[in-house]
Amino acid sequence: MNIMKSMFRAITLALCALLTMPNRAEAVDFIDYGPATDLIETDVHFLIGGSAILQNYSGCFSEIRELNASMGTAYGVGAGAVFGLRKYLGLGTEFNITVNNNRINMAVTNDDVTSVSNIFLRNRYYYMNIPLYLSFRFGLASTIVWNVDTGLYYSYGFAGSQKQTIYNSTVNDLGQLVPRVLESKPGYFNNGGTFVNRFRRGDIGLHLATAVTFGRRISVGGRVQIGLKNISHTTGLKNPNIHNINVMATLGYKF
Repeated sequence: MNIMKSMFRAITLALCALLTMPNRAEAVDFIDYGPATDLIETDVHFLIGGSAILQNYSGCFSEIRELNASMGTAYGVGAGAVFGLRKYLGLGTEFNITVNNNRINMAVTNDDVTSVSNIFLRNRYYYMNIPLYLSFRFGLASTIVWNVDTGLYYSYGFAGSQKQTIYNSTVNDLGQLVPRVLESKPGYFNNGGTFVNRFRRGDIGLHLATAVTFGRRISVGGRVQIGLKNISHTTGLKNPNIHNINVMATLGYKF
């Protein structure tokens, strides 16, 4: 979270400084309805921010007494293309590879409190991410363009792991407290060893992004992707509801 705050603070300061610089260029229309200047615009970009999962473990399993889920660092690299429909409107897509992390800590007990477990999960997973969106572009100056993108994304998980550390204490027949520590590191996607549920590889959700392009080359912005699909599945009667969420800053170069 500190990395994200520092990144967004730096981006905000840079945008404010650049936007308040004197601009002697000719005036431009904020919305230009004319034909697109270029048939296709391409770029490469870097992403950094945070990733998390939205879940209802506590509401689904009464044995979970306490739970804390926190966002971890996410980063990636990708390339994109926007097909010009009009000067103010384009149809865009990207191909990104992202590395995502998050953490979940929970306390689990049975009904008669003869067994108590403190469970620490560290998730790390890799996605191929492909958004498809409409890009609305607004002229701020002759060499500064602001874009707002809205659409959907599809992601496919191709690697990852879940590091599990479980501190378990049980009361034996003699009334003695018996502690033990269990550690394991199963694969993240479609693995029966992950805690409670398996994680589906495919995900689909909402893609929202914005950026400012300077000199028609350097682009600085941010994006959020919110999963609409429940990526959890189990063989039992109870299946938790789990959705991905990513918030990232972007730095790109347009060709």
